[in-house]
Amino acid sequence: MGYALCHKAYPFGQPGAHLSQRQLTLHDQTGTFPFVQFLEQFNIGEFIPKDQGGKFIQMEILKTEEDALIVEKIQNGILQFVYGDPIDWIRFEKQELEKSVWLARLYFLPSFARIYYLTKEKHYLDYAFSFTRLWYRENSQLAQEGKTRYNWTDMQIAWRCIHLSWLYFLGEDQLSRNDKEFIAGILQNHSSVLLEHFGEQKLNEFNHQAHGALAMLYVGALFPGMPHAGELLSTAQRILEHHIRHAFYPDGGNMEQMFGYYPFEAHIFRDAYLLCTANNIALPAGIEPLLYKMRDYLLMVKQPDDTMPVVNDSYEMPVTPIVATLSTLLSQPISQKNRSKLFAETQIGIVRDDADWYLLANPAKSIGAHMHAGRLAFNFWYKGSPLLRDSGCCNYDDPLLVSWYRTTKAHNTVIIDGKSDAATSADILWTAKRETDNKIVDFEQQHDYTFLRMHSPASEEVNGSVEWYRSLVLVHQKYLVLYDYFKAAGSHDYEILFHFDRTDVSVSREKILTLHNKEAMHCIPADLTLVDNLQITEGLIAVKGKTERAPMATYTIKADGDLHSFMLFTPQDEQEVMLQKFTSDKGAALQLKTKHQQAVHLLFANEKGVPFSAFGKQTDKPFEITQ
Repeated sequence: MGYALCHKAYPFGQPGAHLSQRQLTLHDQTGTFPFVQFLEQFNIGEFIPKDQGGKFIQMEILKTEEDALIVEKIQNGILQFVYGDPIDWIRFEKQELEKSVWLARLYFLPSFARIYYLTKEKHYLDYAFSFTRLWYRENSQLAQEGKTRYNWTDMQIAWRCIHLSWLYFLGEDQLSRNDKEFIAGILQNHSSVLLEHFGEQKLNEFNHQAHGALAMLYVGALFPGMPHAGELLSTAQRILEHHIRHAFYPDGGNMEQMFGYYPFEAHIFRDAYLLCTANNIALPAGIEPLLYKMRDYLLMVKQPDDTMPVVNDSYEMPVTPIVATLSTLLSQPISQKNRSKLFAETQIGIVRDDADWYLLANPAKSIGAHMHAGRLAFNFWYKGSPLLRDSGCCNYDDPLLVSWYRTTKAHNTVIIDGKSDAATSADILWTAKRETDNKIVDFEQQHDYTFLRMHSPASEEVNGSVEWYRSLVLVHQKYLVLYDYFKAAGSHDYEILFHFDRTDVSVSREKILTLHNKEAMHCIPADLTLVDNLQITEGLIAVKGKTERAPMATYTIKADGDLHSFMLFTPQDEQEVMLQKFTSDKGAALQLKTKHQQAVHLLFANEKGVPFSAFGKQTDKPFEITQ
């Protein structure tokens, strides 16, 4: 999934050697390169967000997206240090494939081109061109000898078309005719592979295919004299229009349920829009409405630090460069406020207030492929810092991806009777995607609260015939209430899991947690007698691609029949908070009091329209809050 799905070898020929004079003249007819306007403001890696497989390797090897540092590190021999001196182009192909294809995609070439363009110091361009010729000569030989399997197909070809185009146009004023013929020859051969690989591929919703279409658009638009330029443009438009219609939900979310991939996918359609408008090419149908949805989605889902959540196979990708560049294309200004929102088709919920709280609820509509087994999971931030967080994701080559990150245990979920999701808790790197019936069933925002309820049915195999409802309520922007209702027959064991950021966690009173972040945050069970055990252990979280140890808590409960569990997260002094729980066959309620505040009652009805009474209050709604 992070590399090729097709393993055809690349058909080689010496670039430019077979071209007639007529074809070379056609290559001189170049289109308009529309990206120069962004060069001073953004580094290449900011303007062109990477696919997540490439991003993890980028941060492992180069640890930066700043072009000046990338150029410096590569000139100082970082590639030789990692891949050998001389460079062994296929050193990691069998053991660490993502690391192998990262090198094959030549992500760093545009960094040299941009630094040259901004400084006009030709040695940057000379280095990039020398490296490209070395890469081509030695990799051509490897392919002809049948020693490489992945470097000449799929996303590797697509990325090189894009990166070589940047090298061509940013260095155009200094490139000799021979240099231009060299790049044009590679692009011509590569575009034939794109047409064969992506052009003949069944239309799907996978990001590789849309990216391949963008690469075709690059070559067809920027080199209109290239043989098959018309076919490249028509094929790109056909693929892009399919993805516009089918790869995104009506609310803007992506079908792959990928947060970190979203800036990468947004850049595909942004750059397609730029290339088409600059070169008088018809826009793919529906692209402008999609760009608006993408901008809104990024703005609403982003975390308080302006990055995408590390949920599923995701890196915490910055959103500001994409939002800023999208806004230069879109006529309507940003008007939405950072309020709470249910993405009903994508099936995620965002709960936030203006300053302090940010929550993301993810029922796990899909599991498998890039998606993890964190059903009914949630994360939250308080005052700009993550407190309860998803474990995230590591480099796809890392064995921890399948032994930890994709498993049920790595998420803020509940393990019932010790059972984990079988597919994602096995040792298979890419398990098949499956749709679940896990979903958000209620979402309501009022002045003094935001309420969200998720549901995982008894038919979900990992639930062991237990029906599970999980509710989250942000009350008065002061308290976060977590209510888990397990509808069950017989006896069951429940492990309620909480994964924390890198912070100290202590047990301040029996079974009450205190998180020592910028401000103390307490986790208080409403019924201390219900909890059989509280265990603080060491879990793993990914922070900007690096695996780090962090505390995790497991509340263990053994119950016969139905179980109602309330947890309160509050920055208030835990000695000040008094909780009282009430349950019946029609619902459950929580009374919350402090020494300085009138009692607040949270009523959760089992069924809409069926009256439920507690603490002298009554409701027939899924949720109601009363004084």
